[in-house]
Amino acid sequence: MVVPEFTVPAVAAAVAAAIPDRELVIQGDKRFTYAQIVERSNRLAAYLHAQGLGCHTERSQLPGHEAGQDLLGLYAYNGNEFVEALFGSFAARVAPFNVNYRYVKSELQYLLADSAASALVYHAAFAPRVAEVLPDLPNLRVLIQIADQSGNELLHGAVDYESIVASPAEPPPVRHSPDDLYVLYTGGTTGMPKGVLWRQHDIFMTSFGGRDLMTGQFVSSVDEVVARVTAGPGTKVMVLPPLIHGAAQWTVMMAVTTGQTIVFPTVVDHLDAEDVVRTIEREGVAVVSVVGDAIARPLVAAIEKGIADVSSLFVVANGGALLTPYVKQRLIDVLPNAMIVDGVGSSETGAQMHHMSTSGAVSTGTFNAGPDTF
Repeated sequence: MVVPEFTVPAVAAAVAAAIPDRELVIQGDKRFTYAQIVERSNRLAAYLHAQGLGCHTERSQLPGHEAGQDLLGLYAYNGNEFVEALFGSFAARVAPFNVNYRYVKSELQYLLADSAASALVYHAAFAPRVAEVLPDLPNLRVLIQIADQSGNELLHGAVDYESIVASPAEPPPVRHSPDDLYVLYTGGTTGMPKGVLWRQHDIFMTSFGGRDLMTGQFVSSVDEVVARVTAGPGTKVMVLPPLIHGAAQWTVMMAVTTGQTIVFPTVVDHLDAEDVVRTIEREGVAVVSVVGDAIARPLVAAIEKGIADVSSLFVVANGGALLTPYVKQRLIDVLPNAMIVDGVGSSETGAQMHHMSTSGAVSTGTFNAGPDTF
């Protein structure tokens, strides 16, 4: 069977049209539907397009290692703004990439110079560091600042994020291509960070919901995606890892293309496990994503305190780091009806394989390889 090629904007628009009033992002008192997120994303896309950002050379005319699009760095905490900026970049034919907010000045400067970023979306908390590196980044000409509680003023030349997405605007008049890029920077495990260039169609099929990760079966059309999201009411998926990492972005994208609701903790500048379990109880979260023992241990400890009812949880999805058998067993002990799913993949390959553990069957080290794993 020949599978048609997909673009993220086409899929997002179809899903939002099918389930416009379903909540897509929840964080504290903020709640956004699918229709609202896509509309706000399109307003951001219109702004980027108006600044002259987009695709300047089609990939068919370039060597594989070159990008003919402007790149936009996402230097932000988890929240609706990060999700909107991802979709808004895609809609403007701008390639988004992740910026680790733990980077010191020299690391941030290296990343933004290496990527030749034209635009940066960042929380106000990071404005002082952005100001430090700006003089050495002449290509970085569009600054969009997300207001927060830091008290930092808008940088000179920057535009307030909310002022952009609150202003009505039509989507930019561009023709999206399956060749349009999604860029994922490695975290330094390969030496200096390196940008992995993914075609939108390819990352959609491997890690954005274009295939069933359990069966390996590919979706064959946008209509099939729509049928999938309208088949049920969806569940609530809590994303704990920072969206500056690929695994967390993939969780969000898979949630969107399967019609789920994404829940972020109220506290996002560090892991507050007690806030996490209270949010799970308040929202009836069914799935929570973690990254190894570093997140799972505090989560277990908070559950063991009994400060919140987490009986709604039935899946703990782990990726990006090892979840040891000891911690896995502790999770099963406090969540006896839950399933622990370990996923394996990489920036360069996408999601590849998985392993499931349940009560009485906790193990690690043996995975079920996906159909395209050799």
